[in-house]
Amino acid sequence: MGNEEPSFKKASQKPPRQRKSFNALHAGIHEFLDTPEIQSLLTSLEIPIEALRNALPKRFTIYEPLLLLPANAFITPADWGRLYAALSSNQREALYSSIARAFRKLGVTHVAMNAPITLTNMQGLDNRMRSPAGLIPLYGHFQDAKSAPPPGDEDAQPSAEDLKDAFWVSAVQNHGIIQIWAPLYTMFSRGNITEKARILGEGPSKDTFPGLDQPSLNGQSLADISVVDMYAGIGYFVFSYLRRGVKRVWGWELNGWSVEGLRRGCEANKWGCKVVRILNNGELEIPIEDLVNSLTDSDRVVVFHGDNSFAADILGHIQSRMEKSRTWSPVRHVNLGLLPSSQPSWDNACRVLDAQRGGWLHVHENVDVREIEEKKETIASELAKLRNEVHRQNGILQDPCVGCCHVENVKTYAPGVMHCVFDMSISHI
Repeated sequence: MGNEEPSFKKASQKPPRQRKSFNALHAGIHEFLDTPEIQSLLTSLEIPIEALRNALPKRFTIYEPLLLLPANAFITPADWGRLYAALSSNQREALYSSIARAFRKLGVTHVAMNAPITLTNMQGLDNRMRSPAGLIPLYGHFQDAKSAPPPGDEDAQPSAEDLKDAFWVSAVQNHGIIQIWAPLYTMFSRGNITEKARILGEGPSKDTFPGLDQPSLNGQSLADISVVDMYAGIGYFVFSYLRRGVKRVWGWELNGWSVEGLRRGCEANKWGCKVVRILNNGELEIPIEDLVNSLTDSDRVVVFHGDNSFAADILGHIQSRMEKSRTWSPVRHVNLGLLPSSQPSWDNACRVLDAQRGGWLHVHENVDVREIEEKKETIASELAKLRNEVHRQNGILQDPCVGCCHVENVKTYAPGVMHCVFDMSISHI
């Protein structure tokens, strides 16, 4: 949802029509500024009201029912930052309330301020679950469960009560795909929308995503193949594969909040979803045979809540049982969507990809823009070594043929650093 409502037009056609933009954030702030108390404060701070009105923050994002403001919303420009710094806690609460009222018709009930996703968690360790520890709730009730783990603590997983009582938001992208998440505990990246569209066969790069048509699948239809997503999250790419028409996505995800968001998203999009917890020893919480026997065609997603280092072993056992009943759909695509690098999962990715037919690995990496070509060769070389071991274990005499079909520059991650997706094809033909 954009940050401006449709323009209003004057009734008269003479003089020429003028466009008036309406910004709800400005409307909420103006209502606050017009109160006698704040007018008096502005006078004492010697801040000209008209100068302030012409230089207010205007950027925002709505994830219903949340209004999300950028991290600099209350510090720039300078005069606005001076006023905000001088506000009491009660005055700030009045400001947030005024802003929320201005967005009421757009379904907003909560207001928060954004902050970057950190690469380390509260303990100073790698933030593997990409928890948004910097999100600052400003207005509205965000959490009821008193036992919920603090944001950024990946050693603690949410309880069923935590999941039930948490504050959840949603967004609709890519022609109606609904995504749901708990903003205190999981992130949402709007920038991935172009890659989602590419999987769907839409947008400027619609013809660059390989392996989702019958000719490249050697006659197989999309409805006969499976996809593995090693970092399923809330369903960023899972849902695009499902909408495109694959039979099933097998996903792995560490973050219990993301798993629940994915489950809720599947429910909202009317896709069946099974959630299975992985124990610390790599075993499933239920026998694999029971899982296989319970699966139906409507179960489009099976998400394993736990470490994806067990992915190949778990899926191998599942495959052997499903092949006996002729219900197995070969894995032809593996999505590797972890930044800054998904390399720890390349081995498992090569192992879960169908041994006979091969397929495609979609490797997400943050790369120095000067080294993209070099990175492409490095990935191909490493995957060839890993896949060669798969061939030997399966009695395939030919060496694997590994190449890069396409490099998609998704978005700038940092100055001089690009989020790239390397579409790698693997076969033995």
